[in-house]
Amino acid sequence: MDEFQMIATMLDEPPTPETESTVRHRVLNGMREPGRPARRAWRRPVLWSGFGLAATAAAVTGAVVLSSGTAPRAPDPGHEPAAVQPMSAKTVLLTAAEHAEAAPARGKYWHVLRIQSNAFYDEQGDYWVLGRQLIGQWTRPDGRSWTGFRGLDPVPMSPKDAAPFRRAGSPDPNPISPMLDKDTGRKTFSVCDRGMTFRQVQALPTDPGELRSALKRAIPRDHPTAGRTPDEVVKNCATDLLSFVPAPPKVRAATYRMLAAMPGVTTMGAVTDERGRKGVGLHVRVLREVADTLVIDPESSFVLSTSRTSPNVPGKVDKALYLQAGWTDSAPRIPTLP
Repeated sequence: MDEFQMIATMLDEPPTPETESTVRHRVLNGMREPGRPARRAWRRPVLWSGFGLAATAAAVTGAVVLSSGTAPRAPDPGHEPAAVQPMSAKTVLLTAAEHAEAAPARGKYWHVLRIQSNAFYDEQGDYWVLGRQLIGQWTRPDGRSWTGFRGLDPVPMSPKDAAPFRRAGSPDPNPISPMLDKDTGRKTFSVCDRGMTFRQVQALPTDPGELRSALKRAIPRDHPTAGRTPDEVVKNCATDLLSFVPAPPKVRAATYRMLAAMPGVTTMGAVTDERGRKGVGLHVRVLREVADTLVIDPESSFVLSTSRTSPNVPGKVDKALYLQAGWTDSAPRIPTLP
């Protein structure tokens, strides 16, 4: 069976919903993570991975955007997209779709550089902290891949957490040494929590309606749908195609157009991220008490960040800040901040 037959067979599997109580437990009480230090009693809230935020360190993440050369890059801090003026979420998404469709896609590696921040609770010191690491990933179309890591200093979640964090000695909840690993096995990309090969991703529909139907069929049987409709799950899963999957330009454009036609996505207006980049925030509700935020530059279709908030956590539970993403000819290496 070739790749295209495989994707056709895979997409014929219907989803089976779990109970909301089971999913809420998974959302708030556990998580896949790169590693956990053993000396302190750290607790980590769980996040359902419909937004791609609960990814392991080896998961490939990113968004398609290229500079004029082969090295990918995010918009400059001084760049201000045309979408900063008030407009609807539909207008923002359709603007991004136009630019996504025109983006080139060439290079030896699909490369993403991101700062991943995850919330941890110190039960001894009674404070929340964000553990941070810089993650660079390179994947070839044949499935070979490399992942590089560099630990970044942790930061207290809120001003209230700063004093107990300092008293505890400012410990890192998830320390990472600089390294570059060649991943074993054939790399796949998560689409609606379903692993797809590079060729399967390339074969996804470019028509918004057909893509919407394909994503519904891609939802695994045991996916935590929490009793919601398949459309509500697809709305969250679609962000995978925008934020960390090497989807072709026409597939990314179709994803933006699909979201523009779906209810439940609202604009938060102009925002500025930690690196001074300007974009537009889009709000997507996951559960009644859990909210996702997607920040994009509509003028380039670049995804600046994805984040999630949750009850009883004083800030972003999980956040990915994308620094570079796209196709490159540059070889894998231990990542450094640009």
